[in-house]
Formats: sequence, structure tokens, C-alpha cells
Amino acid sequence: MNSTRFFIPVFLFVAAIAGAQDLHFSQPYHNPMHFTPAQTGVFRGDIRAMGMYRSQWTSVPVSYRTFAGAFDMKAWQRGSNALGAGLMIQQDKAGDAGLSWLQIGLTGSATRVLDEWNSLSVGFGLGVAQRRFDITGLTFKNQWTGDTYDASLPTKETFDQSTGLKPTLSAGLNWNFELPGTRTMANLGLGVFHLNRPDISFGADAGEQLPMRWAILANTAVALNETYDLIVFGMGQRMGTAQEVLFGTGGRLWLIPEQTAIQFTLGMRLGDALIPALQYEFGEWTIGLSYDWNRSDFQTATNGRGGFELAVVYRALPVPPVKNFKSCPVF
Repeated sequence: MNSTRFFIPVFLFVAAIAGAQDLHFSQPYHNPMHFTPAQTGVFRGDIRAMGMYRSQWTSVPVSYRTFAGAFDMKAWQRGSNALGAGLMIQQDKAGDAGLSWLQIGLTGSATRVLDEWNSLSVGFGLGVAQRRFDITGLTFKNQWTGDTYDASLPTKETFDQSTGLKPTLSAGLNWNFELPGTRTMANLGLGVFHLNRPDISFGADAGEQLPMRWAILANTAVALNETYDLIVFGMGQRMGTAQEVLFGTGGRLWLIPEQTAIQFTLGMRLGDALIPALQYEFGEWTIGLSYDWNRSDFQTATNGRGGFELAVVYRALPVPPVKNFKSCPVF
């Protein structure tokens, strides 16, 4: 039996446990609650639903498939105060052992409208995190007879557990700016995740705690005229020794004012990839597609092919009743 077939999956399996990290996305503005729970319910509209799919590194043996889904809404509003509620689910899976990372959680926010332009939100999240693997996709040296590989032979490998489910806590702040009567807006969110440092070990006595993840997300749209918007966005994350910085800019062209638009941006993940993205907005729907063009040293293995990401967002945008006073447009 080729020994490489045995050692590569085991090495990747151990590395994944030792360096367990949260997921990352190339269109962070479509998944804001991943960066701070304080953005729950902070958007134009009453309800919002989002789904994202990411396929990464398909040209190398261990590719990744990532899915994220979220739903949030304005749960309560009175005067200058509002509450938001949301639900998130995220999962990715990779490798011969099907090593997966799953997070499911509830988020909530409390928002105070400061004036007709600005609002400030604080948010909290409570969820569960799970690491899981399946050894049925692996081969072991004890299944080698000397002449052939026999999957029916016992592996003689023991694992204390192949899955674990632990609670995780998060918190964050968010500042929102909306220029009344225009499309100009800005968001700046800060978040910290895994505040309780959950133990995500597979072994009974390994004691591998998940590091806290610190995140920042900023996105801005400036209406240049009736047809064009300038788009600027950026985000940063740090979790243990791993860190990520992504920023980009582009433009949005309105084909039908306030109804249909096309957006193109070019982003960069420092030390990793260039990311062109195309977005189409129509009515209450937004569809975004991006591609990671890998430019790091890993491009030797990927041939520059990082992966694509698809995002679909729905926002219910009812026509608000006429009011005799001005308020922050996001509420």
C-alpha cells in the first residue's frame, strides 16, 4: 500500500485539530453577523435572509466546501430604541476524514437611534460549536495484509470520541450611518467570538480550547449621483496565531433607480488572493458571485485557482407609512 495515502490524511487531520479556526468569506458584507452580533436587525427592511456557498481549493486533494445561512429581523421598535433577533448556521467540510466544523447560534441586538443620521447597537450571541470526523473514509496500515488492502480488517485505532458539541458566546458593537433621502451609508462593526473558550478536543484529556476570534467589518456606499455609487469595504480577523485582512472597492450602477443595480468590486486578501466580485440587485433580492485568484505561495499547488463564492440575500422592504418627523433610515 502507498504509505503516502496513509500519512497525508492523518497529518491533515491532526493539523486541522491543532489549528482549528472559524470560517472566512470573500463577500463579508453579505454575512455581517459573522463579524459582530450587533449587526442583527441593522438593515433597511423588516426581515433579512442570507445563504452563502463557498468552494475552495478544488485543484488540490483536500478541498473545502463551506455553507453559511442566516436570518434576522427587527423584533421590536419603540421611539428611538429597537431590538433585533437572528439565527445563524455555518458549516464546512474537508478531507478524507470528512473533518467538519459546525456552528449554530442565536443572536440579538439592542439599538439606540442617536439622531437622524446615526445609530449605535450592542449585540450578543449564544450558540453551539461542533467538530466532527468519520474514519470510514481513511485507510490504515493495519488493514494491509502484506499483499493487498483489506477494508474489512480492524484498524486497531481507538478514538475517545469523534464529535463534540460545546456552547460558545459572542458580543459586539456596531455604528450605523445613513444619510436621509440618499443611498449613502456606512457601517462599522466590532465583534469578539468564543468568549468562553470552549474545549473542542476530540480526546478526553487533550484540553484543546478554541481561541477567541476578534473581528472588524466596515462597508460604505457613497451615492455619487442618481446612477452611480462608490463602494468601499474592509474586514480583519484574528484568532490565535491566524489572522486575515481583506479590503476592496468598486462601483454600483443603477439600471432602474432604487430597484435594479449591477455592482463590480475588486478585493484583496493580504498575502493570499485577488478577489473580483459581481453583484446583481433586483427588487428585494441580491445575488453576489466572487472568485479567489490565489496569489500566495500556495498557488504552486492551486495553479492560482482559489475558489468561488455564491451569496443570495433577501430583504423584505415594505413601503413605510408617511411620518411627520425624520428618523434614522435604517429604522
